[in-house]
Amino acid sequence: MTKLVLEIVPTKKVSMVRVRIPAGENLAPSLTNVTVTYGKDTQTRRRVPESATVIEFTSLPEAQKLTIDFGGPLPAGTVILPEQTGSIVSPIPALVNDATGALTPFGYIWHPDHPPVGLKSVVSSLFAHNAHLVALPGTFSRLPLLTSVPESLFFPLIYLRSFAGVFALSGIAEVSRQLFTANLQAEDFTESFAGCKSLTTVPEELFSTNTHAHVFDRLFAESGLTKIPEKLFWPTRKKGSFVETFARACVTEIPARLMENLEPADVDGMFEPAHLQDRDPIHLKSACRFPTQFLSDTLKANGVPTKRASR
Repeated sequence: MTKLVLEIVPTKKVSMVRVRIPAGENLAPSLTNVTVTYGKDTQTRRRVPESATVIEFTSLPEAQKLTIDFGGPLPAGTVILPEQTGSIVSPIPALVNDATGALTPFGYIWHPDHPPVGLKSVVSSLFAHNAHLVALPGTFSRLPLLTSVPESLFFPLIYLRSFAGVFALSGIAEVSRQLFTANLQAEDFTESFAGCKSLTTVPEELFSTNTHAHVFDRLFAESGLTKIPEKLFWPTRKKGSFVETFARACVTEIPARLMENLEPADVDGMFEPAHLQDRDPIHLKSACRFPTQFLSDTLKANGVPTKRASR
């Protein structure tokens, strides 16, 4: 498949279906032509560096497929999708650098400043043609209607090392225990679920195969998480960083053995509370109770679990 295939769901507020591609200083020759098909209508444009490319269609009354075709790969982080985009229904083409045409290591599907906020679902084989990716920086962030993803979504990404911000500020409400199973090289989960207010629980086996993982900074910060599985981090690498991992989340109880044998390097602000009491400089009164074993297991770590030292 060499086309990005979307399902467009019409809305009463928007009468046009619009695909936009901002101007770029340099364009790879293989990416200068783009063809977009919506319903039975097809338009082709030749991109030029000095101006944006805009392709518009009159919105049809029923859901229709829209395809975006650059003749092969897809320029990563370049296309601004129609705001009526409801789902991605087939694997995306190989992601490449827009200026060089070379494979990119970063999983930007659309322009990062303009996420398709109406997106509700993606096909399980979405990354079938992108096994080369090593990072998904905020790939599905700021998508309020995306409440779940297929458990096999990341299975092709065997070289992936970073899930930083992958679902931050999204509507994710549930995650499968298999979600990261195939990503044996994963190291960085910074802000993966930060700000996910609908996410209240996660499976204990979430990181069961991620033995190289060691960066969990702000992983669940300001999320809706209410309970932490005691063995959540046990399979991961020792000396990990847990800066603000659960800061300002909804957690009320800390498992005693959460950090057992992990020898964390940094727990600064790990459980910084969302609501603070008066005359509580390091937030000890405001925070939930810390089990003795947790304090013992984090005694040699940098930072104070109740308050981030540096801002």
